[in-house]
Amino acid sequence: MSVAFDPVTGHLRVDADAFITLVEYASDPEGACEDVVARLGEAGAVAGGAPHPALRNALAAVTSSLGSLQVLVTGPDGVRLHQAWVAFVSAMLTDLADGTYDFAAVSTEFVPTSIARLTGLQARPRLAAASAVVDESLLDDLASNSAPARQAGSEALADLLAPWPRASSAVRAGLWQLSVVDIAFPARGRTVVRRLAWVDVDAGLLRVEADEHGPTLVPTTSTALWRAVVSILPTDAETGTVAQSA
Repeated sequence: MSVAFDPVTGHLRVDADAFITLVEYASDPEGACEDVVARLGEAGAVAGGAPHPALRNALAAVTSSLGSLQVLVTGPDGVRLHQAWVAFVSAMLTDLADGTYDFAAVSTEFVPTSIARLTGLQARPRLAAASAVVDESLLDDLASNSAPARQAGSEALADLLAPWPRASSAVRAGLWQLSVVDIAFPARGRTVVRRLAWVDVDAGLLRVEADEHGPTLVPTTSTALWRAVVSILPTDAETGTVAQSA
C-alpha cells in the first residue's frame, strides 16, 4: 500500500508497517526497514535522514508521551481501534477501517474533542432511570473482531435492555455502538489506568459502571459523558508537568 503525506497539514496516511517503521526511523534510522523507509521517502514523509519537520511533533509525542490512549469503537459493521499519545503536543493515529491509519499531531487541549468525534458522541433522548447488570463476556462479544461474536453479543444486549424497550428495539435493528476509552500513564512511581465505556443507541446512552454486582449499564447523557472523557485524562499535577515547567 502506498503512503500519502500532506506536508501542509502534517497528516500522514499509512498502513501499520509504515507507521511502525516511521517511529523506529525517528529514533534509529539505521535500524528501520529500508523498503518501508523508501515508501515513506517517496511520499515525502522522510528526507535527508530524518522525518519531515511537519511530523516531528507527532512523533515526539509517540516516543516521549505522558500517557497512552486507546479508543475502541465497535458496532454491527466492524471494529475500529484508534490510538493517541498524550504529551505537550499530542498525536492521534486514527483507524480508517480499511487497513490504513491517519497520523497527525493534535493540540492536547483538543484530545477530548477528538475522542468525541471518533466515538460520534452526540445528544440522545434520556432513558428512564433503571439499571441492568451486564456480564463481562457480553461486553467482550460486543468488542470482538468476530462478526458472529458481535451478533451474539448484540442479541444478548437487546434482551438485557428490556427496561428500555426503545433501546432494545434499536439494538435488534442493528443500531448500536460500544465505545471504550482506555488511558494509562505513570504518576508518582505507579501506573494509573482509567476506563470509560458506554453503549450508544438512537434511543439513548448507557454508561458502563461498576458496583458490587459487577459491570452495570446506567442511563447517562452526552454532557455527562463529555465531562467523563475530560476527567479521565491526566492532569498536570498527576504527570508532574507543573513541576517540570516551573
